[in-house]
Amino acid sequence: MSLITLTEATTHYGLSRDALKKITAAGLLPASRRHGRTRLIPQDVAERLSTRPTAPLHEVLPKDEDTMPVLRVDVAQPVKDQDRPYIGFHADLAPEHLLEALRGWWVGDPKNISRAGLLPITLGGFVVAVLTGLDDWESRRIFGTRIRHRFDARLAGYLTDLDEPTNMIETGPPEDQARAELLLGTRLPSNAGGPIAYVRPDPTI
Repeated sequence: MSLITLTEATTHYGLSRDALKKITAAGLLPASRRHGRTRLIPQDVAERLSTRPTAPLHEVLPKDEDTMPVLRVDVAQPVKDQDRPYIGFHADLAPEHLLEALRGWWVGDPKNISRAGLLPITLGGFVVAVLTGLDDWESRRIFGTRIRHRFDARLAGYLTDLDEPTNMIETGPPEDQARAELLLGTRLPSNAGGPIAYVRPDPTI
């Protein structure tokens, strides 16, 4: 197995070094290795990630919606909240902890998020989890003066290996499973000033 540095993966395969740092830190590339302070990943893994398709948003969005809300998270960190022990994503989190780490508290328009019917979770520009069941939420003015929201969501899917993106959730509504499997492991680039972004489907897909 040929191993390369994250810098080499960036140079030769056009991958974001910052994204790769997050992905490996979140346990999503189990084949990665550390040599001293240098993180190495298999060259064939880097090549496969570089050719990963863009998320087919047009296949999962309701017909009357033209934007998909996206939650962009960082690597999971422990927090001293009563509502959750962690915030963010890590492949080793138990599903119940992962759900609590992802379903709130976020600044955004909860009605817009709910109308889409699902919320892709991205780390480093790749979809690593999907939430559904977003019809209800609670709102609080916390962490300052902005109102934040937490959804009564379901974890429809998540990954433990980005190179072999298999949904680790095996139960739940079949529609949830189908939509999650369409998105998990795909690329979903987004830009916004906060964790919630809104992305339009790519018309070329």
